[in-house]
Amino acid sequence: MQNDQREFIEFNNLVVDYSDSDIAIFDHVTDITQVYPLKPTNNLIAVCTSGILVMKINGNVVKVCANDVFFCPPNLRIDNIESTNDFECKILYLSDHIIQGLLHDHISVWNHAVFVNHQNVISMSELCIVEFSYYYGLLKSKIENHKHAQYDIMQAIIRALLLELCHILEKTPQTANDGVKQSQGKTLFNRFLRLIAGNDVKRRPITFYAGKLAITPKYLTMLCLKYSGKTASDWIVQYTIEDIRFYLRNSNLSIKEISAKLGFANMSHFGSYVRKHLGESPSSFRHRR
Repeated sequence: MQNDQREFIEFNNLVVDYSDSDIAIFDHVTDITQVYPLKPTNNLIAVCTSGILVMKINGNVVKVCANDVFFCPPNLRIDNIESTNDFECKILYLSDHIIQGLLHDHISVWNHAVFVNHQNVISMSELCIVEFSYYYGLLKSKIENHKHAQYDIMQAIIRALLLELCHILEKTPQTANDGVKQSQGKTLFNRFLRLIAGNDVKRRPITFYAGKLAITPKYLTMLCLKYSGKTASDWIVQYTIEDIRFYLRNSNLSIKEISAKLGFANMSHFGSYVRKHLGESPSSFRHRR
C-alpha cells in the first residue's frame, strides 16, 4: 500500500495494532468517547459484548446492546454518546478500498445496507457471536504472534468475516421510516450503485449514469453526497480501482487485456490512471505482495 493511499487511524485505547494503516483492531473498548476521531474517516465495525451504548449518528438516535453489531461508514458524525458502566466492545476499523476489494461481487449488499438503508445496528444470534469470536480471535493471533502479519492472510480472514456479516445483513428486515421524497432519493442512489456494479466498464462519465436514471448529473451527485458523503465521481473511481485491483491480483489476463476489458482507450491511458490512483504502474502493482 502506498503511503499516499493510507488513511491515518488512531484510537487512544489501542490494544491490538496491525501495521498496515488500512486495518486496525481494538480490543476491550469500554469508553467509545476515547475513540479519535469521532467522525471516522474509515469504516467502523464494532461488536458489543456487554452493556448498552446510546449515541446520535448524524442526528439520529442509535442504541447498541450486547450481541449487536454496530456499523459506521466514513464521515458520519457521532455525538451525544452515553453508555452503561459495563459497556464493552471490540472494533474492526477498515478503509473503504479494503471493504470494496474484499467483498467485490457482494459489495452491493454492503452498500445497500450501510449507505442506502443506513443500517447502523444488527442483532446477532448466539451462534453468529461464537463464529465472529473465532474470526476475531484468529485475527488477533495473527497480529500478536507475527510481527509482520502476512497481508494476504489478513485479507482472507477479514473477507470471510465480511461475507458472514453480509449474509446476516441480507437476512435482516429493512425498515422504512423516511418520507416519500427521501425514499425516492434512496432508491435512485441505490440504483446508481447497482448500475456501476453491474457494468463491466464502470469508468463512464456521470452523464452516462444520470441518463440511465433520468436525472441530471448535478442531482445525482447531490444524492450521493447526501446518502454517502461521497460524490458520484468518487463512487465511479472507487468501483473502477477495485476492479483494477481484482484483475491485476486475481486473474491471468494480461495488462493489455485488463485495460481493454475495463474500457480504457489504450495502455498508456490505463497506466496513467493506475499510477494516479495506486501510486505505481500496473505491472509493479501486480507483482508486489
